Amino acid sequence: MTKETMIRNYRKFSAADSYILGFIYNHEVYAVEVAEIMPRYMRVEHESSKKGGCAKLQLRLPKNYQEQLIKKGAVVIGSENILNGEYNKGVEFERVISEMNGIAFRGKDNEPFYKAGDLNINGKEIQIKFNGAQIVVERTLKKLQKMQKKRLTN
Repeated sequence: MTKETMIRNYRKFSAADSYILGFIYNHEVYAVEVAEIMPRYMRVEHESSKKGGCAKLQLRLPKNYQEQLIKKGAVVIGSENILNGEYNKGVEFERVISEMNGIAFRGKDNEPFYKAGDLNINGKEIQIKFNGAQIVVERTLKKLQKMQKKRLTN
């Protein structure tokens, strides 16, 4: 699958109404809500060979994109120390966003992106992604396409 096809399929199957992207810039954690993750923020990478080596979309926000997002309204939510905890930075970022919105953090969630966002804030399904996060694996998109075909033929 090409990057464009992966993005198109991800958007088609995603249950999210919007995304909150997070990143560290000058030792501060920033957050910004966007309607869609821009293709330029995604890179095609591969899983480890141990996991099958499948292509995947990864969120990559180099400094110039971080600066663009700050100009477009990304806000500081704290120093980088707020992401220190029992989980990785992405899960800790989700914890911080949950707490900021008065939602009890339920730990690392396993809800698929095509069923619901990570958080429901004011009735909106929101997917939380921190810089470096995996967006989707090609294998998952192929599985969703097969499931959709099966539903259409039944």
